[in-house]
Amino acid sequence: MILRNDDALRGVDDFVAEIALARRARRRNLANTSPLCWRRFTHPRQPTQFDERGHVVVDTCECLLLRDHDGGCVCEHDIERIVCRLDPDGREHYATRPLA
Repeated sequence: MILRNDDALRGVDDFVAEIALARRARRRNLANTSPLCWRRFTHPRQPTQFDERGHVVVDTCECLLLRDHDGGCVCEHDIERIVCRLDPDGREHYATRPLA
């Protein structure tokens, strides 16, 4: 019988897990040191653009307001995120609209 060392075998799933853990650690560090909200949301690109398949192209942005703001979040594209409702488990459902 040949003994194997499982630590020597590294696959894609280990690599993906390391990246996910690093991203979480970075977000946790940013949340502790940065006064910004950094809440992420998606919105259609302004003006509306379509890809080669005909799907609407969306941007994923982070909020640039301070952490203790009231109301909606705002991204670098001047798109506002407004929470429509909260599920009992805490998930937020939101809509986006241009500020102008």
